[in-house]
Amino acid sequence: MMKIFSAIFLLAALVVCSTEAFSPTKIRKQISGLTKDNFDSTLKELEPFLTKEAGATMYSKSMRRIAVKAKAVGATLPTDFAKEAKATEKRREKQKAFIQAKEEEAAAAAAAAAEQEAEAPAEEAASAE
Repeated sequence: MMKIFSAIFLLAALVVCSTEAFSPTKIRKQISGLTKDNFDSTLKELEPFLTKEAGATMYSKSMRRIAVKAKAVGATLPTDFAKEAKATEKRREKQKAFIQAKEEEAAAAAAAAAEQEAEAPAEEAASAE
């Protein structure tokens, strides 16, 4: 019974490992193997992993490694490369909410200043009469 269970477990592990397209080791090896010739093709291979599967730490480290390697080989990293990553979604939403709140505060302050400015000439005209 134990041998059957072990065989099933081993088979399941092999299936999972063989279907796994990306592993942290594979990603690091692809990044370390970047050259000017294979830069664009490798980025196209890495982008789906970075946008959909990578966690926050793996994403940030990989992006940093890619930027360093790009500078070393003289290639340019596209500005929109993997920017819509799942790992940064919460941070982007939080930043968007913060900016929206600040814009609303600025608009309210501008409206209050304009209202105060409009009231000041009316008060001066009333006091002059």
